[in-house]
Amino acid sequence: MGTALSMWLGIAFLVIGVTATVLQAWLWSFPMLPDPGGPDPNGKSSAPPFWTKVHRLLGVLFVIIYIFMMWHMIPRLWEYQFELPARTVMHAVMGILIGCLLIAKIAIIRWFQHFGKSLPALGLGVMMCTVVLATLSLPFAMRAHGMNVQVFEPENLSRVERVLASSGIEGIDALKAQELASEDSLGKGRDVLMYKCAVCHDMRTILMKPRSASSWHKISDRMADKPNLGPPLLPEDISLVTAYLVAISPNLQKTVKGKREEERKKAERVAGVQQASEAKQEEKKEEPPYDKEAAKSLYEEQCTQCHELDDTIDHGPDTYEGWTKVVQQMIVEEEAEITDEQATIIIRYLAETYPKVDAGEPEPAKPEPAPVNEEPPADAKPPEPEEEKGA
Repeated sequence: MGTALSMWLGIAFLVIGVTATVLQAWLWSFPMLPDPGGPDPNGKSSAPPFWTKVHRLLGVLFVIIYIFMMWHMIPRLWEYQFELPARTVMHAVMGILIGCLLIAKIAIIRWFQHFGKSLPALGLGVMMCTVVLATLSLPFAMRAHGMNVQVFEPENLSRVERVLASSGIEGIDALKAQELASEDSLGKGRDVLMYKCAVCHDMRTILMKPRSASSWHKISDRMADKPNLGPPLLPEDISLVTAYLVAISPNLQKTVKGKREEERKKAERVAGVQQASEAKQEEKKEEPPYDKEAAKSLYEEQCTQCHELDDTIDHGPDTYEGWTKVVQQMIVEEEAEITDEQATIIIRYLAETYPKVDAGEPEPAKPEPAPVNEEPPADAKPPEPEEEKGA
């Protein structure tokens, strides 16, 4: 199943599921009429027959799409040879849960009408699972679909042909490069990537960073020699998937470039905080006193956005350098949105409010105890005898 078909089926699945649930809630707002001897012990609904039929039709379409998608998805889970990523596990759990709820709902409608009052709750459960399932899959399918549109642009096809022709890969000359750079060949290469390579590797691992054409070809050739439980990677598949990976390399480059830019900005922020903190530490003895109440308010306002103030107490007293590292960690790992000036104020407030003596500072000298049972010096005078009482 291609990315375009998967995307549109996912959108239809979500829209039908939400529409059917909303329509069901409206139909259940109509009272039930007594129907002695009828098939349903709860009575007969007074809802409009037309909209009841529409709801049933939506339910049938929903079940058909679900069966079709599971028919293609479930077998791929058994072929996967490594631990499944968390997103894939959640995706599979939601899909199986939807199936269980649908079976329960159909069984109640057909054979166990005395449980009919639970149908709205089951319908709501199906809708919630459908929304979660769509959230986990649709963004990636839409991204892949949009990426494929860019892949097949004439400018990109010319680039792929040029890169392959000059790559020096054995068996790929100018004529072969022109053949591999066609839309048909790139579509086949995409299928090899999705249905053969992804059996053993998560797509995020494969598409972690862009590579040269020769590097993609060497990796694919090495993977073809490894045993696997899924469909084998044939010699002709190696060239096809290499061409497709070269075609999507600009997209990978944009992603990597964006990540590097993010990391660079974070590193600059950390360096700025470090420099400001070091300068502040050098000048803290000469700087004028700051407003401690304002610093306390800033600390409570910024730091309680991610955790409780008790966490600071649990951390315990620390040195100025220790609190600097804590604040830097909040900026990098928790993405705390504070300026360098605010970070410096918070660090100083923490260092002064919860201080700790640096291990490098000498402790104050303690007086040495007087010697006990030691021989007196040679030049020491003997103690004078005490006068006897009554002398």
